[in-house]
Amino acid sequence: MKPLSLRTQLTAFYTAILALLLTAMGVLYYQVLSRQLDAGASADLDEITSALHGYLRFADAGPSLIYDRTDPEQVSFVEGPARYYQIYDALTGQLVVQSPALSPLGLHYTPAEVQAFRESPGILDMQTDHGRIRLSSSLLSPGDGRSYVLQVGIPLTAIDNALQRFVRLLSWSVPAGLLFALVIGRWMAARALAPLVTMAEATRQIDVADLGRRLPLRGAQDELDEVAHAFNETLGRLEQAIAEMRQFSTALAHELRTPLAALRGRTELALMQHMSVEQYRQALTDQLEELDTLARLISQLLTLARAEAGQIPLQRAPVDLAQLAATLVDQVEAVAQAKGVTLTVHAPAPVTVLGDASWLERLLLNLLDNAIKFTPSGGRIGVRVQREGVDAVLQVHDSGVGIAPGAVPHVFERFFRGDPARSAGSEGAGLGLSLVKWIADRHGATVAVDSRPGDGTIMAVRMPVQVPPG
Repeated sequence: MKPLSLRTQLTAFYTAILALLLTAMGVLYYQVLSRQLDAGASADLDEITSALHGYLRFADAGPSLIYDRTDPEQVSFVEGPARYYQIYDALTGQLVVQSPALSPLGLHYTPAEVQAFRESPGILDMQTDHGRIRLSSSLLSPGDGRSYVLQVGIPLTAIDNALQRFVRLLSWSVPAGLLFALVIGRWMAARALAPLVTMAEATRQIDVADLGRRLPLRGAQDELDEVAHAFNETLGRLEQAIAEMRQFSTALAHELRTPLAALRGRTELALMQHMSVEQYRQALTDQLEELDTLARLISQLLTLARAEAGQIPLQRAPVDLAQLAATLVDQVEAVAQAKGVTLTVHAPAPVTVLGDASWLERLLLNLLDNAIKFTPSGGRIGVRVQREGVDAVLQVHDSGVGIAPGAVPHVFERFFRGDPARSAGSEGAGLGLSLVKWIADRHGATVAVDSRPGDGTIMAVRMPVQVPPG
């Protein structure tokens, strides 16, 4: 079964809600109108009953209605609103007086019923052949020992007819309104969804080969513009990620091509020449060095890929950066001395941060390794750890060849190499600083680079210190 379109779903939902609303409003209005008409009828009946008491006179022959037949107002009242009345003897239950208008309705009660009216006077609705009528029963006591039950009626036919007309009005106006709302709602849904259709068409025209295209913004600053803007931001990130992947693939191919070409060349040369056992041994040793280079490159790639994929969790604990820096400098000092570089550390006081000690150790090792690579013999490398306010600052500065200003923003990119003069003779694949940046990001730290060609480089890592509890 084909699912309903969003336009149809919106129209159906809107129409269903409107139908429920109109039905509820119709029922509510009917109840309000019925109660108001009912209350009005009861109020009119009370007024008629009270006024009719003033026209009653009691003689030996019994009660009678006395009014001035020359007075148009009295005649209009008695022959109009007050024309439905009857009087029963409260003791015997016999009918004493009955108006001509009430007589055809057949409202005759037994003595027992009259006794009930006497004991519980009030209002009672009766159904007759001529429609409903509301009767008000009240007790009359002239003072001569006699008592009567007066019943005054008011027809409810007008109220019933008004309510029936209201129901008929609802029965055709609500469906007509729903039909009209259905047509208008479907048109409005199509109009509201038109920008989505345009966005869908524009999206279909975007492919991997042309990620520079963006969805058009209408300038309405509404939710649809927010969706288009968010989609454009996603496209921008996707474009950047694919560009980085392409750059990564190109750089990886370049990094792998050089050692593979060297391996192939040396292998072909060894096969073409007749060499001694010692010469073959030396050729195989050279090939092992190239294989070690490939192994280090692949290991670094796997580590960086696993780190970026979140497969290497960080074990956070308090770490003293000062002690960590002093320990690593002792370990690396022999490597620096072998190259003729002086390595010092300045960490006079403990500086504690919350982080993973092994990853922070790798961060500092990569910074030191990078500094040793690009510092010539006779140069100096210094490590400084200090606290500045609420931050811990780990600084590695060297007197090496420095970095060109245009290359500084790219030093943390994978496989990035500086100018040929800086990179010449240096080992590595350009992944060390990428890993440094990843470790810093995971520790909420920032890495700043200050370098000028010929004046050395300063790498500064700044991260929050751990505040002791209490």
